[in-house]
Amino acid sequence: MTTKNPREAEEGMIRFAQYNPPGEVEYVLRSGKIIGDQESPQQMIERVTTTLFSPEEQFGTPPKETQRMTEEFAQYMVDGYLMPGTPTLTNAGRYENALSSCVVIPVDLREQSARGKITHYYRQNMGSGFDFTPYDDPVSLLMWINSLSAEETATEQYDRYIGNMGTLHVSHPHIEQFIRAKSEHVMPHFNISVDVSEAFMEAALAGTPFVLADGTEVDADVLLTTTAENAWLTGDPGIIYMERMNRDNPLANISPYVSTPPCSEMGLSAGETCQFGYLNLARFVRPGGNGEAEMDYAKLADATCLMTRVLDNAVEYSISRYPDPISADVARLKRKIGIGVCGLSDMFLRYNMPYDSDEARVIARDVLSFINYTSKQASVELAQHRGPCEAMHMVFGNTFRDGRYLEEKFGVSPTNTISSKEWEELGAYIRASGNLRNILTTSLPPTGRASLLLSASASVEPFFQVVSTSGEITGTIRSFLEREFDDNKTLVDQVIQEAKATGSFQDIPELSGHTRRCLQTATEISPGEHLKMVAALAGMRGVVDEAASKTINLPEYATVAQVREIYVQSYQLGIKNISVYRDRSKEGQPEKL
Repeated sequence: MTTKNPREAEEGMIRFAQYNPPGEVEYVLRSGKIIGDQESPQQMIERVTTTLFSPEEQFGTPPKETQRMTEEFAQYMVDGYLMPGTPTLTNAGRYENALSSCVVIPVDLREQSARGKITHYYRQNMGSGFDFTPYDDPVSLLMWINSLSAEETATEQYDRYIGNMGTLHVSHPHIEQFIRAKSEHVMPHFNISVDVSEAFMEAALAGTPFVLADGTEVDADVLLTTTAENAWLTGDPGIIYMERMNRDNPLANISPYVSTPPCSEMGLSAGETCQFGYLNLARFVRPGGNGEAEMDYAKLADATCLMTRVLDNAVEYSISRYPDPISADVARLKRKIGIGVCGLSDMFLRYNMPYDSDEARVIARDVLSFINYTSKQASVELAQHRGPCEAMHMVFGNTFRDGRYLEEKFGVSPTNTISSKEWEELGAYIRASGNLRNILTTSLPPTGRASLLLSASASVEPFFQVVSTSGEITGTIRSFLEREFDDNKTLVDQVIQEAKATGSFQDIPELSGHTRRCLQTATEISPGEHLKMVAALAGMRGVVDEAASKTINLPEYATVAQVREIYVQSYQLGIKNISVYRDRSKEGQPEKL
């Protein structure tokens, strides 16, 4: 695919924004096999955006309007405002694959056809989830699928790493063996999580027995501590509260969640997939009239509406390309999409706010609730023109049609940007009209490579380290320091050299206490403050539909007791999932992003 020349553009051909990314970004594109060997980044932009807007024709969108939106979305990508998920970047216009990022593979692992079904989904470049609760020997199945993942990887036919999530309910008779699985076996293709019930946590806190599914009584407190010990040792297992995820699942009676993607950012039913796209929050911050930072909500609304449309197009494009009709059926039923974010820590620096401050949590809630509300308005508008998802034709079991999902989920905790009344009015309209194209629209997935492509901090995480993967201070941190020192480049360079030498800004005397606090990395922020941010954004009174992919990064000297306390606090704060990672607890740990 080649860039269109001016004459072609005048005749109505699409003019794509020129895209010449810096070397570090192009390295991510090539090393991650997001672009082909002979493909340029410019050509990637063209094929991806052309594919994402190809469904517009079937909905009767005028060609000139399709052209305008395609060019606008491409420009947003080039300018660093947004990015589709990397499976979409990898697949769109290149393979006859769906554009989904993740799936719970609809397979009975006891059937002979299981291997073929799993590999067909792997070849779609999706992250996969498995619920092992229905099976008698979950650890053996876990090891088998990990071996299958390794065998498939060895074929060198995959552009993305094969990543899986394995979940098991805490009541399973083999729960202890599952908890110890990654401490006793090498399984690089799996994250594992215990599906913990609130009844179990209450038993653990009360020091009372918990009854497993086979009638065996166990000491809940000991089992929770065992979970913490293994997470301290290897980073696995994490904790998932599937019952909490299903409380926020408006179709729980029709299509209950059974597992999650590899990083647990949402619940998924059997066969369910999701398309992800990311907004770089820091890019929407501009200087205000008084010289202080302010959010450009008009541009954020435009980008959110466009992303909602693009992800709905991705659903439509994918329906005929899933390996199993179950996935197509669920996609038509829900048309679930996941608008996520990155650049949160960068945004805080532009506002001169520490990550672990009340002010930061307030502004984060304001921005994310605005995205959530705006995406649902956009979904309503899409439904008016394209028709609602199939679930909206149902009343029984559909919380949007026979309940007050929006009001009870979001209206009870309004923000400075979206009021309770606005949620009430939107919910009332959806119930009366049945117009909602996408049953859910927002989540907080990890943004590893997408955030690198946008030169942004990852997802809703703090800065992992003071330098980027290239060993340099990020542009956001340098700009922050230049503002702090009134563009005194000599002093800025001195501070940066000290930080690069020690790996921290915390002992640099030239910096004020507030500045040092703004520049804390993940392990310099207390676990409790990490948890407060998760609860504020994605807890039971959060501002997004789904959960958040969130790891509590701990220093090497952290204790098992601290890990256990993180689990307890996550339960008490109403969080849906949490994982921990103690520095250097794994050999060959990945580079922090």
